[in-house]
Amino acid sequence: MIARRRTWLYRLPGQQYAQTVSFDRRVTAVKARQFLRRKVGDPLELWARSVSDVKQSSS
Repeated sequence: MIARRRTWLYRLPGQQYAQTVSFDRRVTAVKARQFLRRKVGDPLELWARSVSDVKQSSS
């Protein structure tokens, strides 16, 4: 399955915490990784993020 998302989380080598990158249009992991390589370096990890991934706590 090919995920197309507007928001991606990534972690560069040596970083402890993930950072986010957002796009105007939904992009695949390949396009997100290409963008990150040009702008900040080769990401060690890359995750797709969706609005449905975040659920409101009832407490």
